[in-house]
Amino acid sequence: MWIPKPGSKGEKRPLSIPTLYDRALQSLVKLALEPEWEALFEPNSFGFRPGRSAHDAIKAIFNTIKFKPKYVLDADIAKCFDKINHKVLLSKLNTFPTIRRQIRA
Repeated sequence: MWIPKPGSKGEKRPLSIPTLYDRALQSLVKLALEPEWEALFEPNSFGFRPGRSAHDAIKAIFNTIKFKPKYVLDADIAKCFDKINHKVLLSKLNTFPTIRRQIRA
């Protein structure tokens, strides 16, 4: 079902409610991929990672700049995910065909 995007004129986004089967498959794929990718991420990356929060990011920024001033970049990535090339992203995901099909779905 397509619903209006808040604060936009005429733009819509898809909304669906995953079935229990879909949620189970999503969880299995997450459990399979997360350990490998967590090992590759930068330690100072906080977005949508297990055991990390916005408060952790704020604390890290504070500890970094409290003795020596530095620049902090705040970027608005609105519509960023609307423009990601999914084919390229899937090509970077070096995994089994079954998992790739599930992610594509």
